[in-house]
Amino acid sequence: MPPVARRWLRRALVALGLALLAWLISRFPLGAIADACVAIGPGVAITPVICMCWFSASSAALYQLLGAAVPWRALLWNRVVGEGYNALVPAAGLGGEPVKLRLLTRYVDGPRALAALVDDRLIENAIALVFSAALVGLGALRLDVSPALEGAMASYAIGAGAIGIAVAVIVLASISGRISRRIARWFGGGELGGAPVPRRLVVRAFGWTLAARAFGLVEIAILFALLGVPVTAWSVTFTGGAVAAAGFVGGVIPQGIGITEAATVGVFELLHLPGPAGVAFALARRGRMLVMSVLGVLLHVIVRAWSAE
Repeated sequence: MPPVARRWLRRALVALGLALLAWLISRFPLGAIADACVAIGPGVAITPVICMCWFSASSAALYQLLGAAVPWRALLWNRVVGEGYNALVPAAGLGGEPVKLRLLTRYVDGPRALAALVDDRLIENAIALVFSAALVGLGALRLDVSPALEGAMASYAIGAGAIGIAVAVIVLASISGRISRRIARWFGGGELGGAPVPRRLVVRAFGWTLAARAFGLVEIAILFALLGVPVTAWSVTFTGGAVAAAGFVGGVIPQGIGITEAATVGVFELLHLPGPAGVAFALARRGRMLVMSVLGVLLHVIVRAWSAE
């Protein structure tokens, strides 16, 4: 697609997402949404702290993939800055990857850094796909939904689960190294050198990525408690899995704006929870994402300016 058409398409998709968000809010009395937001109150400030916890776990996963060649603190900085650009730059969640790569090349060669970033992203997606597939599939069996929605949920569970397992096999079998070599050639980086990452380190990376996913569930449970809605293992995990599934399905809209919020309210309705509470929940998570994104970009800009002096 020509660059001009691509830019206009991206703007149209953002406008569509904002329109969906506006429609979603209009479904409920503003007073009820405001009351739900007030119920969360200052407690929402805990969400960036939880986010730093899962960034820490994700950084530990990348630490394993790099064979401990890069200090963990540098990887945490890398994660905060890189995910800040990923969330703000409308590039399918990849806008911060070049920034991450540049930071990593201060410690390891470019091909090795690229291979680790590819594996890191594949592991995250594999776990997210399998997790969301399992919970959406359970939802199709447990929840009272229409036959059409049940069929859609079952189809997603089968398709996403199969893709997630295939991606996990690709990483564990070191097939992802071929992907990294192709990407390197696209950018003029030549062939990747060095041996593949030992499987024990890859398994550890999977474990740390699972820990990061668990922190996301902790955030959901805390927001549920602040909203005064029932906190159960089923409601928390299903919400996490269904919203993740919506992120994959609605990934065509930059940052999933509108799609994520609509899916959240839909999940609340499936669980027989108040719709306004779902809107407040979604806005709290969106606000956390924006805070962490702006923080990451500002830190990067400030440090670069300070280093240039």
